Amino acid sequence: MENSHVVMEIEDNGPGMDNDIQKRIFEPFFTTKEVGVGTGLGLSVSYFIISENHAGILSVDSAPGRGTVFTIKLPL
Repeated sequence: MENSHVVMEIEDNGPGMDNDIQKRIFEPFFTTKEVGVGTGLGLSVSYFIISENHAGILSVDSAPGRGTVFTIKLPL
């Protein structure tokens, strides 16, 4: 079957993110944490692996006070 994908959604009920943060979360070294707490590489590495190594898509949907949903879509 052409265009078949598996889709996984990871959702939380945390504080959510505004649009400015969402636009940057996949950038290397971007973090909202204080200096010295984390490197800001986790999501950028994940994005690279999913998109480049597996031809997939990693996306985010969030809003302040609504939580966050990360969606991973991989071709079969």
